[in-house]
Amino acid sequence: CTIRAFSWHPHTSKFAVALLDDSIRVYNSTSATIPSLKHRLQRNVAAMAWKPLCASILAVACQTCVLVWHLDPTSLSTRPSSGCAQVLSHPGHSPVTTLAWAPSGDRLLSASPMDTAMLVWDVSTENCVQLQWFGGGGVTFLSWSPDGSKVLAATPSAVFRVWEAQMWTCERWPTIKGRCQTGCWSPDGSRLLFSVLGEALIFSLSFSEYRGELQGQVGGSKRASIVADLSETSFETPYGEERIGGEVHSMVWDPTGERLAVIIRAVFRTRNSPIFELLPCGFLRGEEGAQPQLIAFHPSFKKGALLTV
Repeated sequence: CTIRAFSWHPHTSKFAVALLDDSIRVYNSTSATIPSLKHRLQRNVAAMAWKPLCASILAVACQTCVLVWHLDPTSLSTRPSSGCAQVLSHPGHSPVTTLAWAPSGDRLLSASPMDTAMLVWDVSTENCVQLQWFGGGGVTFLSWSPDGSKVLAATPSAVFRVWEAQMWTCERWPTIKGRCQTGCWSPDGSRLLFSVLGEALIFSLSFSEYRGELQGQVGGSKRASIVADLSETSFETPYGEERIGGEVHSMVWDPTGERLAVIIRAVFRTRNSPIFELLPCGFLRGEEGAQPQLIAFHPSFKKGALLTV
């Protein structure tokens, strides 16, 4: 795969693509200019995230640091200066492989599978607070709930944590077989869907008992429920019989809360109230021999849901 990472801007039709050579290109539907971002510290790019409620600030997870690019949306330059990038680094925090902005844009989380501490950055001052725990290793995946109240932190071991984002207390959920592979939040932050390495299942945790930010507690259900079994099965398609199913490698939930895209090529319809429903609604066929690597819904698409693969 020649693309390392992909990120839609949360409010406009603009996206960033990180390529195998660690350069980043920014595409905008309203401009023919395609800036290319390069920096001597921009190596082994693993993730990118646009700052919410902001025109053009892009955080990039790199081998030894987090780079925060401050881009001028009106500039016609195709090679922004490396001076446009802030460098956020901390001893032992390497490689940085996952990032998440608070929905308010006031804090940035970074994490590494080799560091048992997550870092909460105040980007304006370049100061950070360590969220440390013991047992389970570092962090392989971060996801901040859209309502801003909680953060999913997956680890390399068979346990994951959900933090509440006010007092930064956490609860841990052990998994039976393997590590949490991926996860995504419902738009209101009341439900977390996640998958586990080695299992062809989608699990759900409900957080509707009470809001964690009110009591400094996470408040999730004690046990995860299975909401989809994706074991291999046969489908009749216009191309003949196909066998589809297996482990979930990536999942994204669209901002309307109505569609869930899962890499094993399945797309599901979802409804969170009055009861949670998950219904298969179709498969996406790529080009011959192509395999999906990255998926993302456009965060502010007005006519349903726009999925990028």
